[in-house]
Amino acid sequence: MSVPFGPYQLTAKLGTGDMGTVYKATDTRTGNEVALKVLDKLSRLSSSLERDAAVELIEFAATIQHEGLHRIQEVVEIEDETGGKLGIAMPLASAQSLYDHLSTGKRLAQRHAYMVIEKIAEALIFLHNQEVAHGSIKPTNVLLEQNAKFTITDLPMAHLRELGFVPNAPSQLQQYYLLSESTYLSPPSIASDIFALGVLTYHVLTGRLPFDDPEPEARNIPNGEGLMPLVHSVLLRAMTSRPILAYPSVVEFIGDLQLARDGQQIASETAQWFTVKPKDPPPDES
Repeated sequence: MSVPFGPYQLTAKLGTGDMGTVYKATDTRTGNEVALKVLDKLSRLSSSLERDAAVELIEFAATIQHEGLHRIQEVVEIEDETGGKLGIAMPLASAQSLYDHLSTGKRLAQRHAYMVIEKIAEALIFLHNQEVAHGSIKPTNVLLEQNAKFTITDLPMAHLRELGFVPNAPSQLQQYYLLSESTYLSPPSIASDIFALGVLTYHVLTGRLPFDDPEPEARNIPNGEGLMPLVHSVLLRAMTSRPILAYPSVVEFIGDLQLARDGQQIASETAQWFTVKPKDPPPDES
């Protein structure tokens, strides 16, 4: 049974995120199938001014296009008994999200895992060169497309939170991907994207999250089980809680990661600050 949403007919629920529910939908104007994210979990969007601000932000995000970013086709606004709702129409991904894959317990082949991370890094480098941070890098926002390509979705979401449009209940998964000094409502930043990419890399390479507890004050130092020692050192730096020691850019992080993967000499700062030998105490992050 289908439900109308503006010019679309919602035909099946695909998933639920922090900010809304994603449906498979049919565009009644063209007959094409799309993914439509209905922003039904936000605590604000009742006034026309609020909706206008949200629409303007999403439409700006739609102008930022890169092969590694999941495209926004249009914003759909409808009136209802609550005052109104917004939907974001996007191409329908051909397969599951990276999180769906990881949650089955399956691991990506190492060569494929590095390829995924490098493609995500390319998209982030493009964004950062436009002085735009993503702010919500996590495996649920990495979608498998045709020809085994991955794209990042949900570019506007963290920026909507920055404007004050907050969800009723943020997911626990998001907490694991937050920079230690950040909160769910912190403005998106390059530093937060680098940290989240480090967490995602650890997650993809090992099949598990690096921390036992999502709360920053309770996080453990990630052990390197299943990682090459040089790769472990690079990821420790990517996930450091000390800004002065962190990678200043995705370019430097991904370059160091590629060197570590190939067994070559990593950046001297990484080797000096983050090399952890077996049974040695972890670096002091106080």
